[in-house]
Amino acid sequence: MIGTELLLGQIVDSNAAHIGQVLAENGINIFQKSTVGDNQARVTSVLEASLDRADAVLTSGGLGPTEDDLTRESVAKVFGRELEYREELYDTLVERFSFLRRPFPENNKKQCYVPEGAVVIDNPNGTAPGFRVGDERGHIICMPGVPFELKAMLRDHVVPFLSETFGISGVLQYRVLKVCGVGESRVDEMIGDLMASQSNPTIGVLANAEWVRIRIAARADTAEEAQALIDGVDAQVRDRLPGLVMGVDDETLESVVDCLLAERGWTLAVTETITGGMIGQRLVAAKARSFKGGRSYPVDAFEMDNPNSAAVHLAEEVRDEFRADCGLAVVTDLDTSTAVGALVTPEGGEEWGSGFPTISPVIQTRASVLALEKLRRLLTRHDRLHPSKPII
Repeated sequence: MIGTELLLGQIVDSNAAHIGQVLAENGINIFQKSTVGDNQARVTSVLEASLDRADAVLTSGGLGPTEDDLTRESVAKVFGRELEYREELYDTLVERFSFLRRPFPENNKKQCYVPEGAVVIDNPNGTAPGFRVGDERGHIICMPGVPFELKAMLRDHVVPFLSETFGISGVLQYRVLKVCGVGESRVDEMIGDLMASQSNPTIGVLANAEWVRIRIAARADTAEEAQALIDGVDAQVRDRLPGLVMGVDDETLESVVDCLLAERGWTLAVTETITGGMIGQRLVAAKARSFKGGRSYPVDAFEMDNPNSAAVHLAEEVRDEFRADCGLAVVTDLDTSTAVGALVTPEGGEEWGSGFPTISPVIQTRASVLALEKLRRLLTRHDRLHPSKPII
């Protein structure tokens, strides 16, 4: 991954994640990722080291027309070749600029040069053509850094070339199970022996502020065979984590909650303090039809001698105000640094509390996820909710 802006954090490196995902899905192993700034000596050094450990090296970035775009020069030096001018690239660029009714800058002529003997990879989505070149050590395949240009080139040219050249068959499939309200260490305690004993499929765990992701990956000749392998391990994980798997892959907690509410024909209203409206925001973003509305208040908006009673009262109040079936409240007790939540439904409810060290976007995310997860768990209980009663 080439570009000083990546090292400075000015741009999030989404290309690396996309490349890794696409290669894995096509059964191509990726061993290492390196990020290097726009310096020819350092780019050349990284490329040479990469060829020492891999059969093929993919690059992203540094193919533009400016002085700091140095990928062409670096690759040419690695292979001991000169840059050669390609008239057909110039004609293509002139035609493209003419179609866009834009003048052709002379510095774009730089994009008409590639290392001697390189195979040009067409870029219909931009001005920077890709190319590949190699010798007995391996291949270097260069793609532009603009994400939608790279994605098309990777899909249409790079993956087919690698698969054909190296006789790669089979696929790698994966499924991500999402667990909320349980920490990464607790998940490891519950499924750690499965993780250690599996070789195909493999199990990996990754946590963030919202949930723990349990990735199950399997390699097989076909996608169907890989998914069948995943199904078996999926069942074992769910057996170890009864009722804790919130969703799969791209499913979100708020969309799952909305579906569960819809199954019962229930609607929801929300009162929030510490979460700053984030619960409602998440439900709106998910286009949750069950969400009737809500209110957000400052963290010190309510005098609370009894935070638990206050949360229950506010949940009932917002439910009645928006004529919803369920009310959810998450309020703040600043004296004890506690976020207190309460849920009321036609069939009962629940109250909970959780401490917070400070009020920050991460804490707000965790508090909103905890509230929605409490609702999800209540809605998925096999024994239904307890009859309505005070929740103190």
